Formats: sequence, structure tokens, C-alpha cells
Amino acid sequence: MPNWIVKGKQLENYLQACRDAVKNITTFKQDERLHSIFEHCPKRIADEYYKVIPEELLNHKWTNDFYGSPVIHNYNGKRFSTSTLQYIGVLSNLIKRFGSLDGKNIIEIGGGYGGQCRTIMDMFNIGCYHIIDLPEVCELQRKYCKAQTYTKPTGHEYDLVISNYALSEIVDNKLYIDEVVNKSKHGYLTCNTDFVKLNFPHEQLPDITGERETNYILVW
Repeated sequence: MPNWIVKGKQLENYLQACRDAVKNITTFKQDERLHSIFEHCPKRIADEYYKVIPEELLNHKWTNDFYGSPVIHNYNGKRFSTSTLQYIGVLSNLIKRFGSLDGKNIIEIGGGYGGQCRTIMDMFNIGCYHIIDLPEVCELQRKYCKAQTYTKPTGHEYDLVISNYALSEIVDNKLYIDEVVNKSKHGYLTCNTDFVKLNFPHEQLPDITGERETNYILVW
């Protein structure tokens, strides 16, 4: 198991909640044991994503809120959970940066329940979508979306690597840097610590308005 900053009882509760969600995904997004890890985007942050997402993306048919009974909010007649707006916001940034993701081979480090994967697949016919995560979380991802999941790097090369904070929460992340990040043509890594060190040309951008000022996004 990687040296994740989430430990002890919090980690035990999270992994057990993932096991329980695999058995019944009907209401798992309401499980408070999961909220310290995912499905916890504050509405004030979702509001900021809503401001910058293009109208054509807001009008697209998204399926992430169809499952798990998330809390839904009304946005000018459209209904989204805060997490779905965050996932759409990330996808919007990916499109602005890299264009169409059709045919791309994508890997995500730490995929939560698979919401970012499902959101990307709602819009694009990708080549493959792989997620690296803990075994219990991989089981939930396989239940929830069409990703292929792994507990360690695959050794493959990818067009795009994504991480929504997860990589920056792994203290000893050198294996992931060497075997995933360095083998990916492009990347979009949102970070909340300074644990991610890249040794190739990249840009550092600010996170969404309202997040901690110390957060940042690494792109190449």
C-alpha cells in the first residue's frame, strides 16, 4: 500500500465504505465515511466551476448523478451535484488544453468511485481509461464505471495522466512519477501538497477560485 496521508480509522472507514458500496451502489454517495475522500466538494467551489464551464458542456447529458443518490442542487434550471460540476469543470479544462479526447489512452491516479472517468466517457470515445487505486476502491470503480483498474503502475505509456489531488497525497510517490507521469505525453495534476516533483518542462496554474491558495495544477 502506498504511503497515503489518509491513515488509521479514517482509512479503515473509507475502505469499508467502498466494500459496502460495491454491494449496494443505490445510496453510497450519502455515506459519511466516504465524504472525507470524495463527494465532498463544497457548493461554493461548485459555484465557481459553474461560472467557468461553457454552456454547451452544461447542456450535455451527464450520467454521474444517476447513481448513488447524491445531493442535487439547482443551477438556473439545471440540476447537478457539486462533485459532478467539479468533474465537468476538470473536463472543460482538459478540452481547452488538449482538445478532443476521442481515441486517447488515459490513466488516472486515485480515481475515487470513478466519477471523473464516467464524466469523460459521457462525452468521448476514448482508447482506454485506466485507474490506479487501492484494491477496495478498484472494486467500486469497476462497479461504477467502465475503467480498467490496477493497484500498481501498468508499465504502459499514455496520452494523458490525470490526478485530482490523489498523487499529491502520496508521500512516497516516486514510483508513480517514474512509471506513470514520466511515461505520459500529457498531464493534468491538481495538487494540494508539495510532494509532486517533476523533472521535465511543465506549467503550474492556480486551482479553481475559492480553493486553498496553496493548491495548484501541473500541466504539460
